[in-house]
Amino acid sequence: MYATAKLTAGGNGILGCWLIAAPFVLGAPAIGRWNDVVVGAVVLLVVGYNRVGTTGRHPASATGAGLVATLGLWLLLAPFVLGFEGLPLWNDVVAGTVVASFGSYDAYVSAVGRERSVRTPVE
Repeated sequence: MYATAKLTAGGNGILGCWLIAAPFVLGAPAIGRWNDVVVGAVVLLVVGYNRVGTTGRHPASATGAGLVATLGLWLLLAPFVLGFEGLPLWNDVVAGTVVASFGSYDAYVSAVGRERSVRTPVE
């Protein structure tokens, strides 16, 4: 996995841990707590799976990174759909933006890395 992809995956892992703890720290409403804990746990599990599943320079799972990007987009929209206000709203908007960005980058790197590994040199 490339160095930048390792950093973005690690960043998403840290954000997954934060999402699990944040609702209790920030005093989110009940639906917000469950949303953040479930999304944070899934992000953490998928990022961990991608990290453990990579060996050497083989790219991570593009599907897993795409799932993380989709969860980031959900985090971005969830406060408006579920009716959060105040600090929990902004926490989810910022965390969702970062998770979606990092997940999208990881999905791109995975897809490009897989495409390059399939190609054979023309002689």
